[in-house]
Amino acid sequence: MQDSGSFPGVVLRVWVTPRASRERIGRLADGGFRAFVTSPREKGTANTQLIAMLAKRLRVPQDWVEIVSGTSHQRKLVRVAGCSKAEVDQRIPPLPSGHYLDSAARRRRARRMMAKRKVRAAGRARNAVR
Repeated sequence: MQDSGSFPGVVLRVWVTPRASRERIGRLADGGFRAFVTSPREKGTANTQLIAMLAKRLRVPQDWVEIVSGTSHQRKLVRVAGCSKAEVDQRIPPLPSGHYLDSAARRRRARRMMAKRKVRAAGRARNAVR
């Protein structure tokens, strides 16, 4: 195991979503990162997959990536040794615009879409009666 304390590094704010359909990571507009991992969060498997994904994407050994805080929470602080902020920004692309960070925003968007569907369905029903 290599010592990551002697290498300069960067601390990343990462929001992790376990049990995603596919593994991916991207930058958010506020400077944080959003990671989707396919494994469940039980027994630390999501944390292990997050470390492996970050190490592969940033081209550093897995020993150099450590979770500083938030091991049992979705919001984590991850320290990556041997990598600068510029390298991280270059190797991890931003997420598409319109990507929501919190589940409350997703619920609000889902409610708006449901209301639009109901209005469209009511209009189609009115036209069918005529």
